[in-house]
Amino acid sequence: MDEYGLGVMTALGFDQAVSTTRLLLKAQGFRILSEMPAPAALVGSPGRQHLFMGVWQRLINATNLGGPGLDVGDDLACNVAVFDDGGQTMVAVLDPTEGLEGWAAAGLAEEAKAALEVVLAGLASPISDR
Repeated sequence: MDEYGLGVMTALGFDQAVSTTRLLLKAQGFRILSEMPAPAALVGSPGRQHLFMGVWQRLINATNLGGPGLDVGDDLACNVAVFDDGGQTMVAVLDPTEGLEGWAAAGLAEEAKAALEVVLAGLASPISDR
């Protein structure tokens, strides 16, 4: 991807990639708060699919309960996008560690990043017990 995100090209079709992404996110403790298909005008070509997911890492524990940001619900919000990229499917995530310099609980962002990397690895590799 680029300096702000992580991503993986998967052999799964778009619909299967969306379903698998949902399952893998849930298995890593994420909750999907919103989903929004990109409007055709933004996607660029008819029939191209692009879905944005707003996900949140459930990290309320002794180290961040009542911490900064929790009162407004922005505690480690993460963005995930699943989109058709010329016949292949790309799953991309915003790196939760970006822009957190000086944040007291930056270690939690590292944990969220590690969990997102597990999600991406699951999409890159076939999982036999599905």
